[in-house]
Amino acid sequence: MKKNSCLPAFIAAALICSAATSTPIVLAQDGDVATQRRAAIASPFPTGEIIVKYKSPEKFRVLDAAATQMAASAAGRDVAPLHTLTAEAMRTLSAQAGVALTHVREMSGEGHVLRLPQPLPYDEVELITKRLEQLDEVEYASPSGRRFIALTPNDSLYGQQWHYVAPAPGNYGANLPAAWDITTGAASLVVSVIDTGILFDHPDLAGRTVPGYDFITNVFIANDGNGRDPDASDPGDWSTSSDPCGASPSSWHGTHVAGTIGAATNNSTGVAGINWVSKILPVRALGRCGGTDADIIDGMRWSAGLSVPGVPANANPARVINMSLGGSGSCTSALQNAVNAVIDAGSALVVAAGNSNAPAIGFAPGNCNNVITVAATNRNGNKATYSNYGSIVEISAPGGESGSDGVLSTLNAGTTTPAAHNYMFYKGTSMAAPHVAGIVSLMLSVNALLTPEQVLSLLQTTATPFPSGSTCNTTNCGAGIVNAAAAVQAAQGSSGPPTSPRAYVPIAVKQTAPPGGGGGNLVNGDFEQGPSVGWTISSNYPSECLICDRDNLPSVGPHGGDWAAWFGGVNNENASLKQTVTIPAGAPYLGFWHVIASNDFCGDNYDVARIKVNGTDVRKINLCSTTHNPNWTKTSVNLSAYAGQSVLLELTVKTDSSIVSSWLVDDLAFQATP
Repeated sequence: MKKNSCLPAFIAAALICSAATSTPIVLAQDGDVATQRRAAIASPFPTGEIIVKYKSPEKFRVLDAAATQMAASAAGRDVAPLHTLTAEAMRTLSAQAGVALTHVREMSGEGHVLRLPQPLPYDEVELITKRLEQLDEVEYASPSGRRFIALTPNDSLYGQQWHYVAPAPGNYGANLPAAWDITTGAASLVVSVIDTGILFDHPDLAGRTVPGYDFITNVFIANDGNGRDPDASDPGDWSTSSDPCGASPSSWHGTHVAGTIGAATNNSTGVAGINWVSKILPVRALGRCGGTDADIIDGMRWSAGLSVPGVPANANPARVINMSLGGSGSCTSALQNAVNAVIDAGSALVVAAGNSNAPAIGFAPGNCNNVITVAATNRNGNKATYSNYGSIVEISAPGGESGSDGVLSTLNAGTTTPAAHNYMFYKGTSMAAPHVAGIVSLMLSVNALLTPEQVLSLLQTTATPFPSGSTCNTTNCGAGIVNAAAAVQAAQGSSGPPTSPRAYVPIAVKQTAPPGGGGGNLVNGDFEQGPSVGWTISSNYPSECLICDRDNLPSVGPHGGDWAAWFGGVNNENASLKQTVTIPAGAPYLGFWHVIASNDFCGDNYDVARIKVNGTDVRKINLCSTTHNPNWTKTSVNLSAYAGQSVLLELTVKTDSSIVSSWLVDDLAFQATP
């Protein structure tokens, strides 16, 4: 179901569970799962920071010697130099933004984090960044949005890790035992976990890490009394009822994720990890009430061995990066640039699809190009009830359901600060993603020459098919359920370029009926015959309805009857409805009812609807704050120039990457007068 709001929001995209208790093994209780997309995006999470990058960064920055020295002191060793923006640059940016901006810090990729006077709703911050992008010297400006936590071993609890077993009816695991017969990992390989930090002294994680870093700059989010430093341990991410995200106990989320990837294995203790040998690089970017894009982006680049101003060089670059995190909204330019840099450095990025039972295209960073987006399945090989889905999902992995049907891994009993170490069943795409990340690390252990593109291709071509009758298929859950043994075996013999380039959200054209029934007057102009009659539908969101019934429309509903056309509602849409019609000589005006819901800028580079005849615009409608009208309104288009002719009639919408707009259309008919 599409969004029914033109404003983006950020929601928890990974973890669904209750707090751990002091018992050694704890069953997670059912959490609240957003089952409708409109519920998932209802409450925008404000942000007070933006990211700006100049086309020629060196022209607008100066060395900040004091900040560099302070960062080096906190790190205890040399760091990459820090720069600040010139006073003139800050004056220009503030004037263009319409608010006083404060420079916070230089970040990786030559971007700069700027602070607003106070946090604002996300859509208002998007408007500010769009104003900044109108400056010729600015390459991009993005909100720094908030993201949230989405051989047979002899380990004593291994028998409860159903999610590792060979796939079979009623128990569709990831097939680890046969993979371990080939490899248990390589000592030279590192896997990064960008998360809440890790409890290093957990008995199943002790000695399994290399030195990481805490990238959280905001002291409130950090929850440890300081900002960035080399201590990537998890102090707890609990919050209270007075905090903006509400009350929540500590999740120990990063510890659970790390245990799936690399808990000490074959040690007669606790659980088994997927990779027994390779080390984990803990990167702390999430804390109380989540984390910011700016911190996450720096953590991504640093994980891959790229330079981050004010931070020591990473001596142990990771070939695999797990990101069990996300939030609703588009993949911003800042996020996509970071993804591209990481992939170019040779690191594979594995991202949780999210837990809102909604199209994954609406959640970042899983909707960024070139990441491996992972949905969650249950024991029976069905889509987990909470898992996001859609054409951008590459593959699925066990994410579990309630209780012992969840994913068992390392945890802690503390509801605030750390207490007794334990193990717990969690469910979520946060649990599915590290299965894939761990398996990718095994693949790279047998073939270090694999590129991220080859890794994805092998994962998909070796995946276990979804069982007959599954609620998952290759349209909504990716290529199948990850199969460790098949993927590792294929990696051993793989060489050369990827077998096929990645097609990310390909344009899909669905032929619903001969256009217009072979000519004649408008067919199904009121859409009451559903999507299968009269219209040819084209959309790059094939899982979304374009001709929608009342249950799948925003709250305004259809104008008449039970059906209407809904364009937009998501970012980066390119969609159309077409049919061949004969324009009546005595009724050459095309009348229709429509709704425009938008808070976007006006202009051809933003969100635009068009009505075309034979490929030529006969009406252009900017979907923006000026044209916004949330009520059904009647209008018409004069087509008298085509009277008596058979023509191709087309309704199209193209939306940009931010500030969602919607255009609803209903009850099209030819009429004699305007």
